[in-house]
Order: sequence, then structure tokens, then C-alpha cells
Amino acid sequence: MRFLLGVNATLAFLLELALLAAAVAIGLLLPAALVVRVVLAVLLPMLVIATWAAVMAPRATRRLAPPQRVLVQTVLFALAVASLAVLGQVVWAVVLAALVAVRIGLGARVGRM
Repeated sequence: MRFLLGVNATLAFLLELALLAAAVAIGLLLPAALVVRVVLAVLLPMLVIATWAAVMAPRATRRLAPPQRVLVQTVLFALAVASLAVLGQVVWAVVLAALVAVRIGLGARVGRM
């Protein structure tokens, strides 16, 4: 069980990094002027970081209860997956969705969502 806890924590961390990478990619892939894409590639991950720091992080002053944290995580990852798919990055969207599904299943198994 201890091993699964470690795998779960590692996968959760890597998915958080993947979410940031997806936010950058989404900004850069949008059909807009280069300046707009670069600005969005900076602002979108900053928005994700601000959201995570404010209500999701273990030391957040206004940390959400577990059910609400799962909801916010689901919304953030669903938006990333949908955006990647709409922008033509279907393979990356499927990979991200599959890894999130594995993480959710593993988190449920070890009791750490």
C-alpha cells in the first residue's frame, strides 16, 4: 500500500506539471496573433497556478474540502483535455485524459483523491 501511495503522489505531481504544460500549449496553439498567443501562453498557466495555490495546495489558507478539490481538479483537467482536442492535439488530449483516469482510480484505491 505504501508503494501505491508513492505512485499516486508522483502521478498527481506529474499531472499537475502536465496541466501547466497543456495551458502553455493551449495558449500557443490558439488561432490568434502571435502576441495574443504568447500572452495567453503566459497567463493561462499563471491562472492555473493561482487557482491551485489559492484553494488546492496543502498550505492554502482557503483550502477546499476534498469533494470540492476533486471537482476543481476535474474541471481544470477537463478544460485542458477538451481544449487540446479542439485545437487538434487529440493524441495529447487522450494521453492526458487516460493518465487522469488512472490517477483518479489509483487515488480512490489508496484513499487519496
